[in-house]
Amino acid sequence: MSLETENAELIREENGGKGYVITRAGDAAPHMPKQQRSAGDPGFELHPAIIRGMQQMREQSDTGGATALTMFSSPTIHVSYVWFKSGYPLPIHSHDADCYYLVIAGSMKVGTEVLGKGDGVLIPAGAPYSVTPLEEGVEFLEIRNSPDYDTHYRAKTDAYWDRVAATRRERKEIWAKEEAPYGLVPVPEGVMGGKR
Repeated sequence: MSLETENAELIREENGGKGYVITRAGDAAPHMPKQQRSAGDPGFELHPAIIRGMQQMREQSDTGGATALTMFSSPTIHVSYVWFKSGYPLPIHSHDADCYYLVIAGSMKVGTEVLGKGDGVLIPAGAPYSVTPLEEGVEFLEIRNSPDYDTHYRAKTDAYWDRVAATRRERKEIWAKEEAPYGLVPVPEGVMGGKR
């Protein structure tokens, strides 16, 4: 009996029949944001600037500056691959679940810290944040302790959202030519940021 065969048999015995879950890069699906949980609550109201800003982002959804693909999701863990192209303006926001970002290529600023390949950041639930991809863009894995998490945008001025929209317009042609710094996950055609 080979060592590989013996290992497989021991693993089967020790796991009590529980199997592994294998994921394939080619099976990654576009990340689909969920509706804000509090949106159905009586008295829920988004700030008018946030509503306007989100509308601008929807109207500019074809800029190709960002890609998010769900690699794996279960009741206890959610893993996404994210690629932000250079200068992508991620609006300040928070989530209601802890999140860990692990940079696999490129670099980004989180607050005043620059993170590069192999660096990571834990963003606790409720903490407002943004990331700024640097000149080569950034690819990272996003790991959460929940497959379902709420997003709360925090900027409450029209001027802020106008700057986000202007950056997206100005960089659209630049982003069309950018390649992923590492290309860990093949981004399918038609998915934001994918080859066209």
